[in-house]
Amino acid sequence: MFIRSQSYTLKSGKTVQTFTLLEAYRVHGNPRQRTLLNLGHNFKIPKKNWRILTQMVEDQLRGIPPLPFEDEALQTASQRIVERLHETGYDIHAPRDDRDVILTDEITHEATRTVGGERVALKALQLLGFAPILRGLKWNQNQMDWATVLVVGRMLSPGSEAQTYDWMCDRSSILELLQAKCPSERSLYDVGDLLYTNRKAIMAQLFGNTRALLGFGETIVFYDLTNAYFTGRQQGELLKFGRSKEKRNNGPLVTLAVVLDASGFPRTANILPGNASEPATLKQAIGQLNGATPTVIMDAGIASEANIAYLKQQGLGWLCVERNKTPPVPEKKPDETFETGTKTIVRAWKLGVKDEELRGYLHSEAKQAVKDQILDKKRTEFEEAIAYLNDGLSIKGRPKKLEVIQDKVARRKEEYKNIADQYDVNVIEKKGNPNAARIRIHRRPAFDECTDASGGYIIRTSHTDWELGEIARTYWRLAEIEQTFRTMKSDLGLRPFFHRKKERIEAHLFLSVLAFHTAHLIRWKLRAREIHSSWAAIKVQLNHQHRITTILPQNKTHCIELKQDATLKPFPREVFKSMELKLGKNTEKKKVKRLPKKDVEM
Repeated sequence: MFIRSQSYTLKSGKTVQTFTLLEAYRVHGNPRQRTLLNLGHNFKIPKKNWRILTQMVEDQLRGIPPLPFEDEALQTASQRIVERLHETGYDIHAPRDDRDVILTDEITHEATRTVGGERVALKALQLLGFAPILRGLKWNQNQMDWATVLVVGRMLSPGSEAQTYDWMCDRSSILELLQAKCPSERSLYDVGDLLYTNRKAIMAQLFGNTRALLGFGETIVFYDLTNAYFTGRQQGELLKFGRSKEKRNNGPLVTLAVVLDASGFPRTANILPGNASEPATLKQAIGQLNGATPTVIMDAGIASEANIAYLKQQGLGWLCVERNKTPPVPEKKPDETFETGTKTIVRAWKLGVKDEELRGYLHSEAKQAVKDQILDKKRTEFEEAIAYLNDGLSIKGRPKKLEVIQDKVARRKEEYKNIADQYDVNVIEKKGNPNAARIRIHRRPAFDECTDASGGYIIRTSHTDWELGEIARTYWRLAEIEQTFRTMKSDLGLRPFFHRKKERIEAHLFLSVLAFHTAHLIRWKLRAREIHSSWAAIKVQLNHQHRITTILPQNKTHCIELKQDATLKPFPREVFKSMELKLGKNTEKKKVKRLPKKDVEM
């Protein structure tokens, strides 16, 4: 053992000395040193007595009693040092090399927490500059950490903010990776509200950082809406009953309107009441593009004549599908024939330019096959429903009254309104009787016309100089974007939601938008390695990667706490490589005091 002094200067300009007790040893013949104790700057033993003091410490550690004539100050100092060394678990008889003595029969695993998804998500947020954006909004470190927890939690364990809190506390290593304080559940809600309050600045900077990172321009934007449904029936400012494509008409809805760029990254997001009219929402979204003039791609539900007139007025290009019923396939030879990315044959007819608008007819064999299958199913169901009512006219106990039968036929037509106009259905009255005699049904000419047109659709665009193939491929990208957008609906906790207050609903949905942006960046990076898995599949694989805390006892008072990532499996390894993450086990080892064992009640 030996003592070393070191001088350093305080901010005040005062120079002070600090003293350290060290030990020299050898590992495989090579000299090493380790610090045993920090003796502080109030160490008063003169330098000429340091060697005597360290010898006295070594003797006491070996059990040799002090001599009666030794200096009292040195005895007191050595006794204090020995006591402190005992507190640290120091053993002078232990081997002096890089091996640790472990009590193997007392090894325990304290915690196993997910770490793979957390590391990947944190890397993506780092690439997006998420923390600097929040720092620029004057957020403190705790708020930035907890906002990160909310976004990563929504990506890996989607649900309510309360569920995110449970995931953070019980299953995830997110706080350890962030070196963050554990927030209260209320703090998570408050930070979520703060995120939504600053949504415009956050989304604008996130999108700008994404463009700079991936190097793409903004020439096309896609506009789409989706509904999220509430789990209860209570209504509020945003909770309104409306039309749901998922047939969730048993509860109130909220509408999320999102503008996405051609790569699928969200540009703007607006949260609207559940009964909002789709066409009426476009102006608000376009107004948030801050003067940008991209081409707007819309589906038929949004492409009203009023919206098209508005886009023309704003000087924006546009492309959409005509809302009217599609006519049969033209009899003339198609102007162009081309293949989609899935090898589907598409025929195209140019219908001409009128009022600075180009119209074209597209017919897809694959689309016709799918729609024919759907139509056949609906027609069969409708015909069977009418036949059931007709058969019941001659069966005891079934409805027979003319008014009742007419009402039931009207209900069936409403239920199958997409194909009911292809049939003539007449209820024949029984002479001299209030009952119905029979129900007569036959197909109209519209039946065959609809079959001919089931795979066709008319595309309209302001770009009169575009070729039909360019128009078609641009519009098909809307389907690809919608497929990506479904990730937010199904895999990122957009629905259902569990709040009724306006501010809570807004924060919940905005978190899903941020999680979608981050997850989409990860999938974008993975596509460079030809990995096209859904976020749901990626998330499951990453959540198999755990960080394990192992307690290695050395003696009765101290132990080694070892934290280590599990070995990466092949798929997570590819994800880590794509995100340029470290592939090692990220081992952390430190010596800590052993906690007393708790008695277990049987």
